[in-house]
Amino acid sequence: MTWTSTCSRAARSAPVASPLIGLNNPKSAMAYGGLMGTTSGVAAGLAATDKRLVPYGAMTATFYTGLGCLLGPSVFYFALVGIFG
Repeated sequence: MTWTSTCSRAARSAPVASPLIGLNNPKSAMAYGGLMGTTSGVAAGLAATDKRLVPYGAMTATFYTGLGCLLGPSVFYFALVGIFG
């Protein structure tokens, strides 16, 4: 899966599904950002839904991505050390 296909899929699905999932307030935008994970995809989807929600979703997606980038290598390292000694 490429970066552009992820972004375009998020941008297409958010406006269509937003009434069904209640994507109309900052709290739900933050949950959407945490679930999607890509900042650009979240920003595109929320911009198509409601431009006021973009900062909330993008903030959560950025935190989620940053946390993964910081913790992922350390967790992977300790898992390898634990497995292979």
